[in-house]
Amino acid sequence: MRVILTVIVLALGVNQSTAQDYITTKYLIKTDNNVSYGTAIDVAGNVRDLKMDISYPTDAPDKNCGMPVMMIIHGGAFMTGDKADGSLVTLREEFAKRGYITASVNYRLGVLHTDRPVNCNVSSFGASWNCLNVQDSSEWYRAYYRGIQDVHGAIRYLVNNRTTYKPDANNVFVVGQSAGGFIALGVGFTDDSTEVMTNLSGQMVDAKAPNRMYESDCIVKRGLDTSVASMDLTRANLGSYRGLLNQPELNNYTIRGVGNFYGGVFNDIVESHSDVTPVLYTYHQPNDLIVPIGYSRVYAGFNACAMGFPFNCQGIINRPLMYGSQGIVDLIDDAKNNGKAVPEVQFDKTNNTANCAMQIANPSTAGHGFDNYTLRRTNMAKYFATAIDTCQLNGLPALNNAWNLTLSPNPIQLDQQLVIQGFITPGAQIDVLDIAGNVVKHETVKGGNKTTVRLGNRPGIYFVRILAGAKMVTKRVVVLQ
Repeated sequence: MRVILTVIVLALGVNQSTAQDYITTKYLIKTDNNVSYGTAIDVAGNVRDLKMDISYPTDAPDKNCGMPVMMIIHGGAFMTGDKADGSLVTLREEFAKRGYITASVNYRLGVLHTDRPVNCNVSSFGASWNCLNVQDSSEWYRAYYRGIQDVHGAIRYLVNNRTTYKPDANNVFVVGQSAGGFIALGVGFTDDSTEVMTNLSGQMVDAKAPNRMYESDCIVKRGLDTSVASMDLTRANLGSYRGLLNQPELNNYTIRGVGNFYGGVFNDIVESHSDVTPVLYTYHQPNDLIVPIGYSRVYAGFNACAMGFPFNCQGIINRPLMYGSQGIVDLIDDAKNNGKAVPEVQFDKTNNTANCAMQIANPSTAGHGFDNYTLRRTNMAKYFATAIDTCQLNGLPALNNAWNLTLSPNPIQLDQQLVIQGFITPGAQIDVLDIAGNVVKHETVKGGNKTTVRLGNRPGIYFVRILAGAKMVTKRVVVLQ
């Protein structure tokens, strides 16, 4: 038994040293652009070739289980945007340098616009007001749902191509901005068919032909179709939320974390129905005019501004209700209080209260964006590092994670106590191991559903190992200054 534990400690020591890869940017990377991961039918009945840009380290240590995967999803109100948008390129390249295989994904875009001539000339926010007036509120959900299907297909493409990219299918992360945040949340937390709004994703009555006033700017210009007359207005059943692209699934994958930058969800999907619940990093500003931080309708702030002086618009029609980051956190808290399994969450928000007039006058105060992009990316990297499942270098044994325990807070400050939630057998041993695999703390558990322990006296990444007879669980914890 002592020999086995020694090998495990060594494994942890090696893995601990490489865990820093997921926080610091240290690797050289290569990028494969415009990799086609499949085709699918879009909102207008066209066959779309779906592509992604893939970045990956070229000098990272070889591991039996490969490298963690991060899928990155662009925003654009489900109507525009691209995988090569500047902030996404930064995110993709930076996390590849941290040790991930990263892919910035294009997905099917488009909604069916209303047959009504709803017009208002608003350009101050860089948004096409007319193009936001859709056939009915289901069009928002159906566009989001197609994006979820496509991203699942993109994940399967990567994990099925094990020899090409060496992905670790057990460690998949999904990150998105704005509409991409909606899709990332849908991919990560829709884990049961009961969470699908089947009345919206299923077959619906055929749409009416969009009014011709939307043809040039909203349909032809955005590449949704060549004309209103050529559009397929059938609204068929969209099928399973996991989609059909790159089936069968040759390698099962596990989503470990979701990153949401000022996106949201249309319905309550936070209750976990899976063995592994992804952690959630979410960032939002309280004065977001596009995606409200709480519970409201999409474009609530923008719509209110457009209806006021000097624009005096009638209002954007058919906007669905949705939960922003604060609304999602409230849902998680309510579900947790009712004894349901929910994700661990880190919520970053600002105190930005600039109203729409101030945001027009000074775009740096805009709520639908970042206050400090570098800070938010770094915070997410630190948080995700705590969720990556233990992975050994070649030739080292895997660890047996036998219990369902949660450790919080994680990351943790030096002066905080770590709380271990979940039943631990009385007499079990808790070891805290540092970066070299040295045991810096050893305690015997009295037993119960809640145990506290202090970690090391310096910042870094530690492993908390709990042993009780033949059972063992090991969790990674990040300690901050």
